[in-house]
Amino acid sequence: MTERHAVVGLLLVVFLALPCPAASQSVDEWRTRFAAGEQARQAGEHRVYATEMAAAADALPEGVLNRPFIQYHAARAAALAGDADAAVYWLRTTWDEGLESLMISFAPFDPAFADIVDDSDFLAVMALAAEIELSVRRLGGSVHLIVGAGANVVAQVGSDGVFLVDTGYGSALPALQAALASLSNMPVSRLLVTHPHEDHMGATPELGAAVTVLAHPGTTAAMRAQYDFMDGVSMPPKPQQALPDVEISGDTTFVFNGETVRVVPTLAHTGGDLSVYFSDAHVAHFGDSYLPGNPMIYPGTEDPDGFLDRLEAFIGSMDLATVVVGGHEEIGDLAAVRAQIEVSRACMAFVRGAMEDGLTIEQTAEQGLDRFPPQWVAFFYGLFASR
Repeated sequence: MTERHAVVGLLLVVFLALPCPAASQSVDEWRTRFAAGEQARQAGEHRVYATEMAAAADALPEGVLNRPFIQYHAARAAALAGDADAAVYWLRTTWDEGLESLMISFAPFDPAFADIVDDSDFLAVMALAAEIELSVRRLGGSVHLIVGAGANVVAQVGSDGVFLVDTGYGSALPALQAALASLSNMPVSRLLVTHPHEDHMGATPELGAAVTVLAHPGTTAAMRAQYDFMDGVSMPPKPQQALPDVEISGDTTFVFNGETVRVVPTLAHTGGDLSVYFSDAHVAHFGDSYLPGNPMIYPGTEDPDGFLDRLEAFIGSMDLATVVVGGHEEIGDLAAVRAQIEVSRACMAFVRGAMEDGLTIEQTAEQGLDRFPPQWVAFFYGLFASR
């Protein structure tokens, strides 16, 4: 972690612990309870950790992208506090709500669950992955969307084989293979990993030996290292067969299944982000560089203005009717991406102006309440202050 990342992270944690302005108190209650839970976790206060994370999860409505992550925290906190029933309840709730059910796949690697890994109820929840069914829909041309593996998976099919963008979690591989079999009798020939997070690359060890894996060099580096889901929850490095065969570090174009495919680095969410455009089908997959449920696009910490410029240039080269796939949630269009870019630029300009006027982070957030979520204001304030 760079010094800049550390400064920004510290400022965000401090801000989340601040009392929320009255107008946004109910909306941001989960953030306050989450911050309190994190403090308790770091202090080893397991019961407080469990209470606060359960409250944070309860404060988030179903369907909110952050909810599964908070629910997982609530499950591991309950396990640490010795409440096996509550731990299983939160894991099962995460599964049943279906937003990112397979996040529970981290539990067997999590020391927090060490005392209940042989519990019959815990094992029953872990076995649910074998029952999952994925949905498939055509987006355009020979490009299809596969939903339910954790992240949005895209498959282009044709005589050259299947070109897969992301895999979802490793535990969803049998279901993914069944979904692919419904589209084509050709094998997967190429696999592009949009970025090195387990919900996007979890099946690369099983698929990698037989396919050509494409990824950014930052993804290669991440695969060679231990994967940290959260503090205290890690998975081992990926085996050799999972590592990329082709590294893409710049704007790259090739033809596959008779279609021109363009791959562009969009580093911001991680150090290995790639976005893909199928030019004939008019389908773009942005990985987690674009999340429809966010109020704005996260532009990273290194060069936020440059990132937005590059992303805007990329979408400017696409057909106006392009179908946009983000890493999660429903599909969208280019207008939605442009709207997030515009809000990001507006928030950045607002924060810079407030800092020039000498406002504190709290004052800036309060002044921007009618326009921007305070956590985003805090992020940009911390980023610009660290420079």
